[in-house]
Amino acid sequence: MTVLRSTDRKTIKPFLNDQKQMNMSDEVVLKPVIKLKLVSMNDLVRMAFFNAAARNGGLNFLTYKDEKSKKWFVGVLQVLSGYFDFRGMPMFFYVELDGLPDDANFIKFTSKEKEKWGYGSATLEPAKWNYLPLIRLAEKPSFF
Repeated sequence: MTVLRSTDRKTIKPFLNDQKQMNMSDEVVLKPVIKLKLVSMNDLVRMAFFNAAARNGGLNFLTYKDEKSKKWFVGVLQVLSGYFDFRGMPMFFYVELDGLPDDANFIKFTSKEKEKWGYGSATLEPAKWNYLPLIRLAEKPSFF
């Protein structure tokens, strides 16, 4: 859990409602990211693409390999807006996979005839597929 003090005004100011003023003795406790494991990669891909469409893009799949379990964690970090005194609550929706293709730089999705998704190394067919980047993290995120 992260504690920010009033001396950290530059760090905390974007998170506070405009009406709330901090006194020098005030502390704000930032709760950790909530992790939600999904049932399947189908659910994660569907959620990510439809959320990205609603916000006009700007969503990335984040992934890292856990060296202990040798599993890949693939997920999206989103914010549940209007969470109490803050502008949002961070939530990480993820799935665990046994592996990823070496050349997977994008996840592609279509629901035109039937819901389908796959991996891609480039964005080749934009009329048929929608693409979101697959970002490999160098290390395990602090919220895991």
